[in-house]
Amino acid sequence: MQMQMAMNIQLTPFISNPRQGQLLNLNFPNKHSTLTCCAIRNSDLKLSQTQRLVHHFNPKTPIEEAVTPPTSWYTHPSFFHLELDRVFYRGWQVVGSTEQIKDPRDYFTGRLGDVEYVVCRDDSGIVRAFHNVCRHHASLLAYGSGKKSCFVCPYHGWTYGFNGALLKATRISGMRNFNVNDFGLLPMKVATWGPFVLLNLEKENLSKKEVDSHNVSKEWLGSSSEILSTNGVDSSLSYVCRREYTIECNWKVFCDNYLDGGYHVPYAHKGLASGLKLDSYSITVWTLDGHQSCGSTRTQQMSSNI
Repeated sequence: MQMQMAMNIQLTPFISNPRQGQLLNLNFPNKHSTLTCCAIRNSDLKLSQTQRLVHHFNPKTPIEEAVTPPTSWYTHPSFFHLELDRVFYRGWQVVGSTEQIKDPRDYFTGRLGDVEYVVCRDDSGIVRAFHNVCRHHASLLAYGSGKKSCFVCPYHGWTYGFNGALLKATRISGMRNFNVNDFGLLPMKVATWGPFVLLNLEKENLSKKEVDSHNVSKEWLGSSSEILSTNGVDSSLSYVCRREYTIECNWKVFCDNYLDGGYHVPYAHKGLASGLKLDSYSITVWTLDGHQSCGSTRTQQMSSNI
């Protein structure tokens, strides 16, 4: 049920994104202004809409009777927000390569959903990750990748070390109750597995002790962790570069294309198909991931993890 109500909104100079951490609010009383407006209280409505979308699909349907998920799963904004929370903001997500942060003061940046992050290696060789947001006015702090001596905010010059500590806050002399130790970058849970760097937003508020790589493997790969830990990574491969492509589709459409068991290959990729024994194509499914394998007309078998 929709409910219309009048709201008095206090506008302050500094607004926090709850996923990007607490920002500095200088709390100047004379800087506040009041805006009176009408708003629709629709959080309950959005929740019920999403629940209805989920209930449209029955996961217990036998595979022989299964159909494509409803269109709304690919197009409805509320369903996408549910996926961000349940899929991308929970568990470990691969965000980069360890070769991108091979040396102290190397770093790279990225975005997971609406969360901006920066991953770096500090002067002690420890891999760290932080919300890529200045604690002052929420400006993006770092861009791209490379090597720096420190992170300097391009807006007001606040400066941070690779351990996240605030090293310099410009023009704050005379401010009362300002403790520089309270405004370091907000940490995120980070781990490495083989050549991969992983983030876990769900665990970002846990203790700062280093995570156990064996537990990360179990949580990320599930029942396939032992197999992939033994021979799942080709150590002869080296990181070359990162390329990003913008694809005008829902993320599941791209995954559906990759997971159709080679169904589209002889029609969409005739050159690739000529080198494959498509009748040998197989998919092995584990608890959290799967493995695709196909015989080759050349000397070696082609396989990939999904």
